[in-house]
Amino acid sequence: MEPLAPGTVQRGQLRSRVSDIAWTSLFVILGAWALLAAVGAAVGVAGSWTYVAVASALLFMALVARASMFRDRGRRRL
Repeated sequence: MEPLAPGTVQRGQLRSRVSDIAWTSLFVILGAWALLAAVGAAVGVAGSWTYVAVASALLFMALVARASMFRDRGRRRL
């Protein structure tokens, strides 16, 4: 059988792995955006504090959503 054929272990884990990659990339992008905006605000670029606030809020909401997914995943497996 091929590694990703229906019914294989790898096929069953594929959705979880793709989801983990997507969440990780979202965190990296939002974190980089917040960091670069904070650097811009420290340098004195006008309006950077707005971007820092928005990026930080989005990062926080993504972290809360991801944490709630882990709690829900744990409940379903029991």
